[in-house]
Amino acid sequence: MTSKEYKEKYKHYLTVGELKEQLYKYPNDALVVAQRVEDVYYEKHGWETLKKPDSLLPEYNNEYSPVWSPVIYADDKECFYLDLHY
Repeated sequence: MTSKEYKEKYKHYLTVGELKEQLYKYPNDALVVAQRVEDVYYEKHGWETLKKPDSLLPEYNNEYSPVWSPVIYADDKECFYLDLHY
């Protein structure tokens, strides 16, 4: 599946524009973290990943999932949180 096909398949995801709207609230040195999603979501619900060849080991693929949304924790500006599922 190409990047374009993947984007067309997943209609609910975080866009760069939406991300930019949230970033101003965080310091430049905030750590960006993403929610871990269990394999069962992919296996049981048929979620697909976007596969890209690893730059060092091209025989292996890196797998990516669309980010659903940022999560704002008012008490924590040390990390910028991203949810991978809804």
